[in-house]
Amino acid sequence: MTQNLKYGEYWVGVDGGGTKCRAELFNELGESLGQGVGGPANIARHGQLALSSILTAVKDAVADAGLKFSEISSELVVSAGLAGAYLESSTALLEQWQHPFAELVFSSDLHTALLGAHGGEDGVVIITGTGSCAAVLQNGKVTQYGGYGFQLGDQASGAWLGQMAARQALLVADKLGHDSLLWQEVSRFYNCSTPSGLVERLNSALPGEFARFAPRLFELAEDDAAAAAIIREGAEYLNELAKRALVNSSMNLVFSGGLATAWRPYLAESVAERIKPAQRGPEWGAVYLAQQQLTSVDTSF
Repeated sequence: MTQNLKYGEYWVGVDGGGTKCRAELFNELGESLGQGVGGPANIARHGQLALSSILTAVKDAVADAGLKFSEISSELVVSAGLAGAYLESSTALLEQWQHPFAELVFSSDLHTALLGAHGGEDGVVIITGTGSCAAVLQNGKVTQYGGYGFQLGDQASGAWLGQMAARQALLVADKLGHDSLLWQEVSRFYNCSTPSGLVERLNSALPGEFARFAPRLFELAEDDAAAAAIIREGAEYLNELAKRALVNSSMNLVFSGGLATAWRPYLAESVAERIKPAQRGPEWGAVYLAQQQLTSVDTSF
């Protein structure tokens, strides 16, 4: 990074997802000074809670660096990549936020993940965590595939896997599904002894609550046909998503998110061979974006 004389020496990158957000504080040389974590930061779904989560994560990063937020807040350039930020309602909320920072820059979490993963260069990212999505960065333009949220999409995400498991478990409980361990395992996981109890527990649950069961579903898939069928459906979607995003044969793919390791064995060989490790994190990508927008000097990291 290069020093920005207008804004001071502190830059904070925020990566905001559906379950939590992470913040990383950098100095003008691009050196990481501290990290912090906040709560859910899907700005479209959580609104004011997301703003609070961002603030918490930033304050924690500053404290982790041994600095006082009250003394340097007016020097902070905060750049946030947030799930749901592409919606007009999200943009309006962020623009109206009376934040305590010197500057606030924001974009989608896909945009900042792409910039970080490929060091600012063109490339493809697929994210599989609480939600799921793919994106391509080409000639400065971001094209998104999927990532439409828990209610309308996010196939192969942790939330989707947990919801599918709960649905199948209820079928098993009603003896309408094939023999499966899913009712036994799901009811035990959520401490519910009856179908109505499970519905009561999950009827208004947030995506993160469903996503908690996803790791167990991968374990069950080794021996349980119903669990394996859910995993197979998710894998088919991920492979199709990857093929759609990897239209440029010269681009690398970064496959990330909390479930990336679990999904890796299910990817087609043609997809797996395109995967490269991320060059940087999304927090770095967020700061890169801010420097591109706010400075006129050379911002080659």
